[in-house]
Amino acid sequence: MAVTDFPRGMMAVLMTPFTDNESVDEGALRQLIDRVIAGGVHAVVALGTAGEFAAVSDDDRRRVLEITVEHVAGRVPVIAGTGEPGTRRAVARTQEAARLGVDGALVVPPYYYPCSQAAVLEHYRALAQDGGLPIVLYNIPQFTKVPIAVETVVELAQLPGIAGIKDSSGDQPNTQSLITAAAGPGFRVITGSDHLVYASLAWGADGCIGTGMNVAPQWFVALWDAAQAGRWEEAMGWQKRITDMQRSIGKADFPAGIKASLNLLGIGTPRVAAPRRSVNAEERAEIAAALKRLGLLN
Repeated sequence: MAVTDFPRGMMAVLMTPFTDNESVDEGALRQLIDRVIAGGVHAVVALGTAGEFAAVSDDDRRRVLEITVEHVAGRVPVIAGTGEPGTRRAVARTQEAARLGVDGALVVPPYYYPCSQAAVLEHYRALAQDGGLPIVLYNIPQFTKVPIAVETVVELAQLPGIAGIKDSSGDQPNTQSLITAAAGPGFRVITGSDHLVYASLAWGADGCIGTGMNVAPQWFVALWDAAQAGRWEEAMGWQKRITDMQRSIGKADFPAGIKASLNLLGIGTPRVAAPRRSVNAEERAEIAAALKRLGLLN
């Protein structure tokens, strides 16, 4: 467990803002980076699931990382999503991210083809050995159809170069099992479920890699600060706000509601990558009303 300096705390999964023709909106991405850092987040994640990594062209992926590293300018660590269906592709993607100056890689297991846990182990061993970056395992079986079993995580946690796991299973007992079995100074267990931040921190998680931080980063940081100080009633209050927000803006095809929220806040268009559906006019109005009710939009 050699990665002892990997960040803890609230880490924002950046949207990938698109222009109307679905190229990267570079100005909007810079605005978004400034927004979440001003909100106090402890790291940013480019090209995560909510960053639509699987739908972005190779050239645009590279450009997103270039912009993010350049514009963050060392203010917080930058983590890049580098997952691919095959090991050679994932290693090459991770090496490229390292060359571009990111600080860590968030990597889903090899998706599309059915995969045994032995194959998952070999995939991550190769990344730890050859990727050139600290690797955060990314458990999101509802998308990849390939879970990372607790026993697999325990074995991987012993490897130099494996920094932790983001558990986006939405299964709180699974997150708790990971914390109990694998968490330690050299291995972070981080929730990927915005509605489970409080519960995960109360059990000993090291933070959240979440999407709602695009819209209300200050709420997540306030929850973290309260939890770290043992002010659990205050922390629960922030969790209730976050859960209310996420339920209220969850429209159309993920992450359309978050992109529509940012558009209402003056950042980027509401467009998500084709063929998925962006919000319609009625949904946009509902999101605007929710943001106003929550005090996030004047």
